[in-house]
Amino acid sequence: MNVQVIHNKAKNGIEIIFSNPIDKELITFLQKLGFKHFFKDETKWYADFHFAYVSFAHHLKKAMENEEDWKSIIIYPTYKPSFEKIDDLKFCIVDINFKKDDKIIEDEYVIFENYKRVATIIAERFARHTFGNYFDSLTVFPRNYKERARTLLRVQKVIDIDEDGIFIPIKFMDSLVELVKDVQKDKNSDSSIEIKNTIETNQIIKTGILDDQTDFDKLLILEVIDKLVSIEQTTKVTDTRLIQTLITEIEEASTMNLETLRQNKLKHIIRLYREWFEDFPNCFKGSVAIAMRPLLDFTNESFEIKSFTTDLVFTKYQVNNVLVPLYVHECFQKGVIPLQHIPKLKIEFPQLFEVTIETLDRLFEYELFEISQLKKIDNLGININCRELNRHWQINGFDILKNISYPVDLQYPYVSLIKGYVSVKTLQQILDNKKQKYRWLYLIQNFRPMADLSKGTDIIDRQLQKFSEKLIDLKTGQSLRDYSYTELIKKRKHVQEQIDALFVSKKCIEAYIESILAKQLEETDFIDTDEMIVTPKIPKFHFDSFVAGMSLLYYKHKKPTLLQVESLGKQKEVPNDEILGEAIELSAIDFFRSRYLYDENYVWIDGMRHFWGNLQFDRSFTNDKQRFEHSHILPLPIAMMIARYLQMETATSIFNPTAGSGNLLVGAKASATHANEISQLKRKFLDFLRFKTITDYNPFEPTPKAMHKSFDVVVCNPPFIKSTKTKNEKLDTIEEYLGKAYFLASHLREQAFVIALALLNLKDNGNAVIVLNGHICFDQEGKIKYYRDVLNWLCRFYHIRDIINLDSSILTKNTSQKKEKMVVLINGRKEKPSYETPTKENQPHLADVIGSLYDLWERFKRNRIPSIDVIIKQLQIAVKQHEV
Repeated sequence: MNVQVIHNKAKNGIEIIFSNPIDKELITFLQKLGFKHFFKDETKWYADFHFAYVSFAHHLKKAMENEEDWKSIIIYPTYKPSFEKIDDLKFCIVDINFKKDDKIIEDEYVIFENYKRVATIIAERFARHTFGNYFDSLTVFPRNYKERARTLLRVQKVIDIDEDGIFIPIKFMDSLVELVKDVQKDKNSDSSIEIKNTIETNQIIKTGILDDQTDFDKLLILEVIDKLVSIEQTTKVTDTRLIQTLITEIEEASTMNLETLRQNKLKHIIRLYREWFEDFPNCFKGSVAIAMRPLLDFTNESFEIKSFTTDLVFTKYQVNNVLVPLYVHECFQKGVIPLQHIPKLKIEFPQLFEVTIETLDRLFEYELFEISQLKKIDNLGININCRELNRHWQINGFDILKNISYPVDLQYPYVSLIKGYVSVKTLQQILDNKKQKYRWLYLIQNFRPMADLSKGTDIIDRQLQKFSEKLIDLKTGQSLRDYSYTELIKKRKHVQEQIDALFVSKKCIEAYIESILAKQLEETDFIDTDEMIVTPKIPKFHFDSFVAGMSLLYYKHKKPTLLQVESLGKQKEVPNDEILGEAIELSAIDFFRSRYLYDENYVWIDGMRHFWGNLQFDRSFTNDKQRFEHSHILPLPIAMMIARYLQMETATSIFNPTAGSGNLLVGAKASATHANEISQLKRKFLDFLRFKTITDYNPFEPTPKAMHKSFDVVVCNPPFIKSTKTKNEKLDTIEEYLGKAYFLASHLREQAFVIALALLNLKDNGNAVIVLNGHICFDQEGKIKYYRDVLNWLCRFYHIRDIINLDSSILTKNTSQKKEKMVVLINGRKEKPSYETPTKENQPHLADVIGSLYDLWERFKRNRIPSIDVIIKQLQIAVKQHEV
């Protein structure tokens, strides 16, 4: 028999093609090993381009062509035993049961193979080869038991095969040594690892990989695992912890034999998947969704998300911030499929090429979306043409778009896949394009809806800046010498056309925003007064609609007027001035967070400064006490800089003990943030910002011990609040937790007391930013003049990276108000307390006062680079580890 083995680089897979049909025994083994056959063709098989599969495929080719027994082919583990592979989750743990005299002996081993089906085959062969008829059953466990794997590697309980195909000897426990000796005595002179199919078939029921060939749900679970492992192996994303955890959870479900337990486990997995979905990288959100869909269908669970935001990467450019349908395969997300790719698609998606006009109505929305991406469908041998397909869209188009969560407002902006943001058009403009014969197909093949409108305008602004700089260069720079006059005029004209088109695109977005704003602000509910007397309506304030209304006001790029805000508050039935004030604060945080979270250059500083100085609505206060209490809040631009410095958008755990309205968490990753706040009203608004954990612990008391040293990032800017604790109660807390810093018991140091308790929750190697009132200045002896006791204590127990004095000019828009604050940057806790208090001699720059947002960001950027002390410490640790 002729056998072809092909490396499919496009799919990163290995394919086996047999010239003749193969027997059922080999089909069963290929399925068990993890190969899949092409649609309705059991002579063509494929699997991931994984060492074990590649090696087996080539050995199978040689065996079949030489008419040798394929059952004797050695299957090797993919990786060599090492602790590094355990850290990388390149292993499986195998639990093997042996039976003698009606007694079960259990032992476990580690095998350095991360594909469960491959690991199971190798473990079965090892067990039968070593223990013969004493072998009873085995189970392959998930890959997250790292400590167990390390222990097994240390004691050499590793299943491995040498170059000659012989299992490497293992040091067995005493109870198994006798079994091994008995098997060796009974063995024939033939020492090959030949496996009889009848024995193997009988053992399938006990292996935990195909517990019952008729058990449909277990087969389905294995298919899902295979797809997710393939995504994990082929992705270029470095952080794959989420998908690894998801695979581990599903693998645990596959080992459960009781159907009820398995069903409950699967439903738990679906809940986790829903919670984690937004945290999956965009590049494989769709692939994970497609892999998980069979589990959703099987458990009768629903998933509300039908489309998601992504960046579509093409060969020479990319289109960011667009929506794509969730269950559409990646190759169909980018628009029209080139003709040269069609043959591969016929193999991978044969069902699409079998559609007829009669079966068109039976397609799912995502399948219709996929078939609509095929170019020149009339010439592809499909029993349907462009006219019929376009007519189907004309009749059902708006319903289909709704079902995949695409916006159907005719004025909504859609982005061109060919020109990007240079060509943003409304849905109506696309469907009214008289130059296009099949307008609906033109829409589906060439445009995607914009996901975040504010981010869309930001993208356009950056492109405008880039083209403006290019145009200036073409008029005044090196280009005058590099190009002829004719070429120069041509290039200037092209750049100017791009700029003009971008302004048109921006106007399209802003026009839609303004139309929505007008609708929201003009809608009024007319209620009959007589009816009100009979059945009075109790007002209920929905702060999310108020926040949305304020965001739309900000989108007009003009500062909201008091009349507009009061009108909006009245329309949304804001109960009182206190709630209105908090809602205004929340609106600014929400708008600021969504608009400026993505830029990395000076443009974002300009944008933040402009918003804070010119757009953010100034709250009005009923008395001086409220104004004084509000004055401790850091402006949003500074809060965002702190977030960027601490890399809070990627941190895994963040804590703020006095979160307030959430200003200092404006740049934090919500799913990793623990916000603590004693005010019930503020906690409601923090909940709107979707923080993972919101608590009401007293900031003057230590948090539960389970929280101590558990956060990578701690930020704290204590408000002006007084403690209800007595001085003796504070002293007890200080003696137990705060290194006997008795000065913190003074009421003048209450803010420092809160900060000290907050830092208990910082990991030893974590980072923190705390805010204190006042500035550092030095006395005549060069020592810190004010707050010396607080800073001495901080320097004794923590690595202080920098202390930055902030001028009132960047803390308040009221020039007559004087505010002084300092920001302390902390890089971890000291192993041994030591006094290293700064002086004028060794750190004179600490007395500098920063009065510009640009200077402040430069100071933060300088502190991102590890200090020489940190580098020396890291090198010392590395040397110790190397010596060990």
